[in-house]
Amino acid sequence: MTQQTDAPQGTHHFVITIQKPLLGGGGFAIADMHGFITLPPAWSRHDAFEAIREEHARRNPDTEGGSVLFFSLELNQL
Repeated sequence: MTQQTDAPQGTHHFVITIQKPLLGGGGFAIADMHGFITLPPAWSRHDAFEAIREEHARRNPDTEGGSVLFFSLELNQL
């Protein structure tokens, strides 16, 4: 999985937003991520979702295990 750079783009574009309540003080942690991914031939949409969510948690530990507010995975073409 790669973020947008000068490198070649993947076959699919994704956007994911996750929110999680903050402990103690109220409020929420919220983070989004977008980028490109090239899926292995045998992968399903669910496999892609799980891989993207795992990468999101790695990059945004405050929202790990939170609720997905938005997820989009589309072919990266017009």
